[in-house]
Amino acid sequence: MSLRAERAALAGFLLAVLACGGEETVSRGAPATSEALPTPAVPSVDYATGFRVEAGPGYRVVYASAAPEALEAGAEREWTTAPDRMVLVARGTRPSLPSELETLPRFEVPVERVTVNRDADALRVKALDALDRLRGIGGTGIYDADISERVRSGRLGAVGSALHRTTNTEFLLLEEIEAAFFRVASLAHAQQFERLRETGVPAVPVFTWAERSYLGRAEWLKYIALFLGVEEEADSLFRDIEARRDALLSIVADQPPVPAVWAYRSGDRWIVHRNSLESELLRDAGGANVLEDAGAGVSEGRRGFTEGVPMTDEEFLIAAQEARYWITWDRTDAEWPSRAYLEQIPAYRDDRVFHHRLRLRPEQGATIGTRAPRSTRPGCSPI
Repeated sequence: MSLRAERAALAGFLLAVLACGGEETVSRGAPATSEALPTPAVPSVDYATGFRVEAGPGYRVVYASAAPEALEAGAEREWTTAPDRMVLVARGTRPSLPSELETLPRFEVPVERVTVNRDADALRVKALDALDRLRGIGGTGIYDADISERVRSGRLGAVGSALHRTTNTEFLLLEEIEAAFFRVASLAHAQQFERLRETGVPAVPVFTWAERSYLGRAEWLKYIALFLGVEEEADSLFRDIEARRDALLSIVADQPPVPAVWAYRSGDRWIVHRNSLESELLRDAGGANVLEDAGAGVSEGRRGFTEGVPMTDEEFLIAAQEARYWITWDRTDAEWPSRAYLEQIPAYRDDRVFHHRLRLRPEQGATIGTRAPRSTRPGCSPI
């Protein structure tokens, strides 16, 4: 029998055993009982609304959920009325837990083998200097050069980006993953998430998409750091982010706002940001969002709380006349309307269209932001 066949057979056996009601086990090994353990510190959470932490002797309890207003936005995004709860204990200890916590998913920290299914969470792991613990990512087309190289060398496997369709459960079990971070943003996601836990996968929900402020989203660094055991590093990094934000605010404080728009393509519509954290980010960066409307909906889509609201080609063409700069999530304009249409938009005509993360490498599809022919546009340049 080949090695691949042996691994597949083992995975099938594990799935069969765990699916038949085996006791859920997130921690690895058999830690010794510990008594009189100190109560660990509780990190400050100043902006994020989707997680909080409590602590007792020898353990922490992490609560995670989407903001109530996000859950109420539509049945497609509902998960539960109560937050998910997880118990974190120091590796090698078994503290005495209150009875109501005994049945919760338990993680021994720091975890050593983690996966993520969204590129942004892979970048958070990298920012926390813990790439050596990353074993898998959602898809293999990640833009970051360091992580992309690990994919090419075989050090990272594909977990599957779509939680409800393509999750590679076999990989998660065979690689003995200790914390698998999954974006949960719909009812279908939630159902698959619970099935993974029932199968024995140590799944951790992520709700960054539901944050209403960009600093709230950035603060999820601290959430991942709790599992990695690098809380001090996360706190220091987040203070640096705050300081950079404050410095930039002071730079633009005395400057006239620059008209801008944030929009990307979805099917035959533009999706624009009018009342979201992207609108807040534009404003704090010295932009004047020509489409900003505090009374507008945040999202009418199904893929995330800050996805944006739809606008027809005609409506966008009129509105975008006022914008000097255009920020987009799209890496390429290949699926956008014709060049004749786009040339009527000043920001496009004047080479002021930029990917929101300034992606530059054309070999990875970054073709927004220059005046070369559309088939060879080499990427974006800094504002």
